[in-house]
Amino acid sequence: MNSLNQALNPSLDIALKVAISLLLIYAAVIDLKKREVPYVTGIGILLFGAFSLFWTQHWILGVFYLAAVMGSRGGVWGLVMTGIALTTLAVPGLMADAYPFILAIFFIIMMFRFGVFGQGDAVLAYGLLAIAYNDGLWMPLAMLGSSVLGSIPLFWKRSPKEIWERTKHILSNFGKIEEDEEAVKFPWAVIAAIMGLVYLWLARAGDIL
Repeated sequence: MNSLNQALNPSLDIALKVAISLLLIYAAVIDLKKREVPYVTGIGILLFGAFSLFWTQHWILGVFYLAAVMGSRGGVWGLVMTGIALTTLAVPGLMADAYPFILAIFFIIMMFRFGVFGQGDAVLAYGLLAIAYNDGLWMPLAMLGSSVLGSIPLFWKRSPKEIWERTKHILSNFGKIEEDEEAVKFPWAVIAAIMGLVYLWLARAGDIL
């Protein structure tokens, strides 16, 4: 029985990594073609992220994660979920131990609410953050790096005055990408897929669960 369990664990680990990888690749391909992230890929990775937090017994953090994600949708139910998410932060030591993850979640929520990230992009980001939680700063820094890359068009071949005018224009039109004649609808799911694949197969410390 022990030898069977030892044989199953690596197989299950590989199977989960392959499944997540296929979801990421599918999301990237569809995003390139249609500029949208398939519902099944985002939800699949989001739920696996929640499962991984609970599997590793980060119970309160798992509740925060799910409540914060649901709260990001807005509305009355969103307010209730946001209240639950904020309440979990009062648990002693949680913020000190998990602050990169928590701040990254709030960053993604802000990008989603302002329309910088689409819903599919945000869901992928939430899931990847949860999956990579045990490796600390890896995924938050990777996502910050992708945000920096996204700012390159702001500075490319512009004078300081032009950069300032462009920045004011962006800030005054947050969430109105269709009305921005200079906006580039970048397929962020492609970046998410690259980050996720590199993490899963090269940077992950130990098994996926």
